[in-house]
Amino acid sequence: MDKKQKILIVDDAELNREILKEILGETYNYLEAENGKQAIQIMGDNLGIDLMLLDINMPQMNGFEVLKWMNQSQCIDETPVIMISSEDAVDTMREAYEMGITDYISRPFDSVIVKKRVQNTLSLYANQKHLINAVYDQVYEKEENNNIMIRILSNILGSRNSESSEHILHIRTVTEILLRKLVKITDAYPMTETDISLITTASSLHDIGKIRIPEEILNKPGRLTDEEFKIMKTHSEIGADIIQNMHFPKDNPLVRASWEICRWHHERWDGKGYPDGLKGEEIPISAQVVSIADVYDALTSERCYKKAFDHDTAIQMILDGQCGQFNPILLKCLKELSPQFSKMLDKETAENSYYHEVQRLSNEILSDRSLPNQNYSQSVVRIMQEKIDFFKSNSGMNSIDYNAISGQLAILKEKQQILCQRDNPKFDLFKEFGVNEEDVQHIQVLLHQTSVQNKEISVQIKAMVGNDSQIYKLKLHTLWSPLKKEGYIGIVGYFDIVK
Repeated sequence: MDKKQKILIVDDAELNREILKEILGETYNYLEAENGKQAIQIMGDNLGIDLMLLDINMPQMNGFEVLKWMNQSQCIDETPVIMISSEDAVDTMREAYEMGITDYISRPFDSVIVKKRVQNTLSLYANQKHLINAVYDQVYEKEENNNIMIRILSNILGSRNSESSEHILHIRTVTEILLRKLVKITDAYPMTETDISLITTASSLHDIGKIRIPEEILNKPGRLTDEEFKIMKTHSEIGADIIQNMHFPKDNPLVRASWEICRWHHERWDGKGYPDGLKGEEIPISAQVVSIADVYDALTSERCYKKAFDHDTAIQMILDGQCGQFNPILLKCLKELSPQFSKMLDKETAENSYYHEVQRLSNEILSDRSLPNQNYSQSVVRIMQEKIDFFKSNSGMNSIDYNAISGQLAILKEKQQILCQRDNPKFDLFKEFGVNEEDVQHIQVLLHQTSVQNKEISVQIKAMVGNDSQIYKLKLHTLWSPLKKEGYIGIVGYFDIVK
């Protein structure tokens, strides 16, 4: 792969373009445009232009008009611009700097000045991109690890309690939706995107105390005796103790929210809950929201001791107070969200999941002024939206999601999820799924040919998924980011049996 940096020279005079290339030498790859319109077209067709040398006075579209377009399209943060002009007017230079240029060179060209300013600008932006890449890797991997942790927790509880694996994931979804609705309809509980994310994450730990409940009680198919119910109720205190005894800083917001939710998610608005008999606003809003989410999911889920209620019945039972008393504002949220919950009852859609990640991450990153610019957040939003659009257009298919940064591959076939790790020497992905070597090589060749302009491939392969050996139609969509050195960051896809 060509490692030379890419410079776009925009000048209506061919002689000037040739002089600049002669000065800068063979160190760089060059693209050329003789006016602003050509420059914009070239930028649209070429990813990763490292520097633009831009003339001010040009026909059709001048340099300032190009800068205006770059600001409107937000690519001014990604592509540094050195302005070229024979004008030395202070006002002209000031306007150019205000529109985002990084430096200024004048004609006739001084070869030493041109070289140094190009080198300095490229070096500055290379260092900036390196920093952004480091942040990108850390945050992206942190989010992946967080999702893995939640899955692990779900599986741990699920191994002891058949209800818990999906229950935890449903609670996260319902909690987040309720919180977002709550901050929309009232100012009584001010919360930032970070607060919502924190409470949503902490909700996953609400039943962690059930780990220490005897299995014969946890999975008893019939009604619990008074003594057994007394033991079952201790899971809230046990969970809070587990959090407290982990020796995390007690003032950490996530630790505090996790402790509150564990201990008080069975408290009720009228004081008739447990373990402490809190009432009204004595109960933290985090625990209140998880409490109503917990009850809704319990009602609409099948358990070893009961059948599931339908959505409408469950909502009405909660609103009528048959499951204890709740905050009237939260009941209002629940009632207004009823149609949305009805649609997502049995399926947490990829669209919702990715959308909320976009919203949370972008707002969190944008609020962090330590970052050099908005490149990271903009890139995350674009990539996540790309995922949303792909899965939306291919809903209902068996899905693939590969993160090239963390090395994690997630395959979803119906309700079965398979997680694979790239760096595991004991795991051969293609052997695991019985894909022959010829098909493997064919897929790898096609993937190597993908680019920003040509992202998708489609093939038919013979593979074994679960216990089924079938011919599958495979569609893969590659993901690219201008913030990554090589651009490529992952793959999403779907597969379906060829009928």
